[in-house]
Amino acid sequence: MRRLLGVLLLVLAVAGCTGDGGGDDGGDGPDAAGLLRDAAAATREVETVRFTLQVDGEVEGISISNADGRLTKDGEVEGTAVITATGQPVETEFVVVGDTLYLKGPTGGYQELPASVAASIYDPTKILDDNLGLAALVAGATQPTLQGREDVDGVDAYRVSVVFAKNNLGILLPGVGATADLPGEVWLAADEPNRPLKAKVDVPANGSAAGGTVTITLSEFNNTVDITPPN
Repeated sequence: MRRLLGVLLLVLAVAGCTGDGGGDDGGDGPDAAGLLRDAAAATREVETVRFTLQVDGEVEGISISNADGRLTKDGEVEGTAVITATGQPVETEFVVVGDTLYLKGPTGGYQELPASVAASIYDPTKILDDNLGLAALVAGATQPTLQGREDVDGVDAYRVSVVFAKNNLGILLPGVGATADLPGEVWLAADEPNRPLKAKVDVPANGSAAGGTVTITLSEFNNTVDITPPN
């Protein structure tokens, strides 16, 4: 009887270890690598999107703390951003049409600058670029592991941990060249098309910066967007 009781306790212990495990779907969920492939393909079909960028903590070389806007696959974009200038946060409005960046600070009107100026701070025009944007970021990610399912702004999503390739991190690390692959996560719509709804990269401490996270969130896929130069 004692031996039988020991076997029963062992079975119960093993069953407990193979339970929920903190939300990891394990073998019950879809293949994480397959999800990434589907997400990259779905992103290439997106023509317009709304984006938000959020920087938490201290990331060396990044002067922007958050941005929000709408963009088209042609590279036209309009939105707002908070940029640190001379140690103080400055709210700005921006529009990119063609080769021109229209930038407006807290006072005064819009200034016209070459669109290339945006690349040194944050260049959202590349988010939907097939070769440089989110599709490339997702397609180039490695070591995908399904972590579970979560709600992203009301949409059911799979959360997948990944390692992002350093050469594809431009849209998450604006103005900063990544010197190494970095860990992060992506949230992919559970229903087809499995579009990326959110991506986050973990940036380690570097120099005087303590490190932090950079997150991009996407919504309003393929809504009608009409972006024109400001008056």
